[in-house]
Amino acid sequence: MDNRVVFDFEIEFTNGGGIQGQDFRLDIAGETISDDELADYIIKDLRLLMVGKVKILNKIYIQEKHKRQPIDLPFPEQLVDLSHTIFDGLITYKGLPGPIVCDFLSRENSRGKYEEGTEFQIGKIEMVANTGTYIDCPFHRYEHGKDLSEVSLEAFANLEAITIHTTGVTEIGIEFFQNLEIRGKAVMVNTGWSKNWNTEAYFENHPFLTGEAAEYLRDCGVKLVGIDSHNIDDTRGNARPVHTILLGAEILIVEHLCNLDKLPPSGYLFSAVPPKFKGVGTFPVRAFATLP
Repeated sequence: MDNRVVFDFEIEFTNGGGIQGQDFRLDIAGETISDDELADYIIKDLRLLMVGKVKILNKIYIQEKHKRQPIDLPFPEQLVDLSHTIFDGLITYKGLPGPIVCDFLSRENSRGKYEEGTEFQIGKIEMVANTGTYIDCPFHRYEHGKDLSEVSLEAFANLEAITIHTTGVTEIGIEFFQNLEIRGKAVMVNTGWSKNWNTEAYFENHPFLTGEAAEYLRDCGVKLVGIDSHNIDDTRGNARPVHTILLGAEILIVEHLCNLDKLPPSGYLFSAVPPKFKGVGTFPVRAFATLP
């Protein structure tokens, strides 16, 4: 006999209305499944669109023969680089030092250590973690949140993604995310602000998400939010509601992206994988999109 799960559910749609189900049954591969995985599973299984908040109720497990098998759809591999180049002295955030990029072992000094004609360079980098295009994990905001080493690789790579265009808007509110299929997605917010990268204009009056928008994204169960602006929060004051709300729900944040104007509205994958550091909540990434 195979493993199945029996449950009730309540689903709200981002464009209004909702549906309920009782005593619903689904095939599962293992012995258990989390509510979040189950919500994603049923949404995909029923081919639902515009899904917002989902509640899983009265979940139990039974043994019963499977009715069907899941089908995996492959994605082609055309890559778009979404990261800024990090160089010696780059200022990403005013008040934080730029990176020092230099030789630990120069090619000249390596000569004589190896056979004739063989030389190497070993670089040395000194920098704060918030440099270039970087990702924020819960530990960045919360003492007991997951750090880079504790977040699963699946949270960083091959995320189904959607692009939101907000060029010319400073306060990006809830209305930009309504009536869209965003659940389980990496949401890329294209503000056009990356055109000001590495200039004084980049730091002032930059676009940001409102706290209400962050709450909506959290309730809709997005996986990650990226933005091509100086900060996902309004930096004119000391409050950081978007970081607080998203990272509190283990929704990762990528800031200082670029080339978001090259992305389609949907139908692509997003990846931003950092090194596996313990005790660090933020680090530069080589963010990229995989397009059809």
